[in-house]
Amino acid sequence: MKITDVEAIYVRLPQVGERCDSGQDCLIVKVHTDDGLVGIGEVDSAPIAAQGMILGPYSHTTSAGFRHLLLGEDPFETERLWHKMYWSNIYAGRSGIAIHAMSGIDMALWDLKGKKLGMPVWKLLGGGYKKSIRCYASTLFPATGDETRRLGRHLAESGFTAVKFGWGPMGQSEALDIDLVASARSGVGDQVDLMIDAGMVWDAKTAIQRARSFFRAEHLLA
Repeated sequence: MKITDVEAIYVRLPQVGERCDSGQDCLIVKVHTDDGLVGIGEVDSAPIAAQGMILGPYSHTTSAGFRHLLLGEDPFETERLWHKMYWSNIYAGRSGIAIHAMSGIDMALWDLKGKKLGMPVWKLLGGGYKKSIRCYASTLFPATGDETRRLGRHLAESGFTAVKFGWGPMGQSEALDIDLVASARSGVGDQVDLMIDAGMVWDAKTAIQRARSFFRAEHLLA
């Protein structure tokens, strides 16, 4: 089985708001083979920049588009192909966008392995250590505390024992951050574990201050 083509498809919502939400656009990677199988991956990064890393032409021995490097290769050789992409593009991509683009391709290569062998990728990767995992709800913070409280209550009543809120309007002000977290706790109640994924909106000092504020807010609610 050989790679015959690599696609990098940019998808975007009709309206993209200026908020902390990584789900408004993305890059879909498709790796095609001469067997007719197609592996699918996804890049959660700056999609157009990652697209350029994949579809860009050959420039020189340490700067080359990933598609060019993969044509004609055996998709089962995931480890070798990872290093080929890394070292053949090290001049422009030791981190950041290049590694993100490589991860989308790597995902598609593993998808191809699973399809060819008729096995789930988790098993190919050595999974099965645990037979069950705890399910939790994961959602963006709504715009206001009231909306957050209602959503938290709905998720708790739906049977989730843990809920993660994050991103969305976090980081706009201290008052809003505290209100969102306090409202989330009020909505889910005391018996549900609450997780916060702020979305990298604070520096380290501010993150520590917010964590202390969240703790005080929960203590007052109790």
